[in-house]
Amino acid sequence: MVKQGFKFWFRASRNPALGQSLTPYILGVLFAVAAWLYNPDVPFYPIGLVLGALGFIGVGAAHTGINLLDDYFDYTKGAVAERAALIDGGFRARLHKCAYIESGEATAKETRNVAWLFIAFALACGAAVLVLGLLFLGYDWRYLALFAGLGLLLGVMYAGPPLRLSYHGFGELVVGVVFGALIAIPAYYVCTAHISAGIIWASIPCGLLTMNIVNTHAIMDFESDKAAHRTTFVVLLGSKMAGFWVDVVLLVAAYGCIIAGVVLGALPIQTLLVLITLPVAIGFLRLVHLYVTNPDQVETPKWWMGRFKQWEAYKEAGIEWFMLRWALARNLLIQFVLIVALTNLLNFDWLFGY
Repeated sequence: MVKQGFKFWFRASRNPALGQSLTPYILGVLFAVAAWLYNPDVPFYPIGLVLGALGFIGVGAAHTGINLLDDYFDYTKGAVAERAALIDGGFRARLHKCAYIESGEATAKETRNVAWLFIAFALACGAAVLVLGLLFLGYDWRYLALFAGLGLLLGVMYAGPPLRLSYHGFGELVVGVVFGALIAIPAYYVCTAHISAGIIWASIPCGLLTMNIVNTHAIMDFESDKAAHRTTFVVLLGSKMAGFWVDVVLLVAAYGCIIAGVVLGALPIQTLLVLITLPVAIGFLRLVHLYVTNPDQVETPKWWMGRFKQWEAYKEAGIEWFMLRWALARNLLIQFVLIVALTNLLNFDWLFGY
């Protein structure tokens, strides 16, 4: 018997992180809209929008379930208690994970059961998409089976046994693959029953920028992760400064993918407007470098960083140093992807009446 309702579990699942899965999905859907508008080989069928909406709900449910499952695996492994002891002992790290389990509001078993309920609902949405797509759009079921199966497997094995990928330096790579190509490309396919070079090129930086979020997280949790024997990629590299240079490489590669996609003709030239986010990327790297070299220097959100909800609550909790950088990395992802998606909807011939 589960005591808590949907709102409780939605909050417990770290729902602000849903942007990491829904952003690449929206990217895929907006690329599908562009294909309907400008590509005669991709005809528009209203059912495509219905299937896209179903997929959106399914992806959100899957991400919610996997986050809760991640909590369950970390808690039962003892990693949560170990990290809590380190923080109480003076380590600077984010708030204790799984506070709702530690407080008795829910049990680990309830967390596991609810996680699987969310995942089961996501699979039901996926099954409905597959059946309707086979009937009306002529899907090749192998594509969706591959994407969904691989995404679910990697999501569960992120913290779950036997692989526990996030404990062995593979967590960032898993996140980059899942929250890039494994969401954006299927979202496009669900709506159109096609796969294009454009969505492939656009999905790669989406994954790289999501990796950047997780890598930045690992930089700020370097000491506590290392002491708790959780081998993130930063821990594997051996220093926070090495982790900073990983952020640099990820951001350079993200912008480089867009430039390459335009040069190769897979993306329209107006996609280069995404370069207007470069000052945000540079400002983000400055903040990460500052944390590595002078972690006690106080920084506050600026207008160009995007929205920072609950900033006063973060300050009161003493985690503003963490949330400033984490949220800016997330905001950069959202700004970058939305500009790529929206500029892909522009057609200069159409705009100027040619």
